[in-house]
Amino acid sequence: MARQKLLITGAAGLVGSALRRYLRGRYAFRLLFHNNIPEVAPEDEVVVCDLSDFESMVEVAAGVDAIVHLGIATGRRGLPRARYSQLIMETNIRGTYNVFESARINKIPIVVFASTNHVTGFYEREGQISRPDLPVRPDSFYGVSKAFGEALGRYYHDAFGMSVYCLRIANFPNTDAPNRQYEPGMNRWLSARDMAELTACCLEAPRPRFGIFYAASLGGERKWDMRNAKELVGWEPRDRGAPSA
Repeated sequence: MARQKLLITGAAGLVGSALRRYLRGRYAFRLLFHNNIPEVAPEDEVVVCDLSDFESMVEVAAGVDAIVHLGIATGRRGLPRARYSQLIMETNIRGTYNVFESARINKIPIVVFASTNHVTGFYEREGQISRPDLPVRPDSFYGVSKAFGEALGRYYHDAFGMSVYCLRIANFPNTDAPNRQYEPGMNRWLSARDMAELTACCLEAPRPRFGIFYAASLGGERKWDMRNAKELVGWEPRDRGAPSA
């Protein structure tokens, strides 16, 4: 039986690197890079494309079984805020629309979308436990762009029957051990292994479904309500970033 072929956007980033490491052999990869092309395995398909190029994205998505959308606008030190906001518009908003519409055109049944805890960042600032069913309260324009992606995913699920999973990723340094100490119950860290397994659980869940999940390893019960990931797709983190509260 042929393996599912995944189109992974932003495949050179931290999350993309973790998925390539942990999910290799489980899925076949078509890897989308913007300009930084790392060393890849001989069997991987490699494409170079700008997410904001609609026609190219439709072509790139043809023939895959699922899309894992990780690509984001990246800033650099000294970049003016206005220019960074323009990059977010081009990549996180226009590019995310291009991904979902490419999936619809190519009849791809599932999209896993890398969102962020910054979609509800003001709850976190106030010390409130963030839950997937709370109204969004983005703490940055980056968070706004990811809230747009979640709303777009909900639309494509309801209108076209696509399975869509939005993963609100917290601190992801692409490590197998926490990169800092967190107080009991306050973990923000997500291990590379837990991220890969959450992605696989979404890809292999019954369809069609829609879900928004906080993505963090164990020990964050004072910050995130993560119960729905187990209920919907059977994911339970295995690694621990902080002691229980």
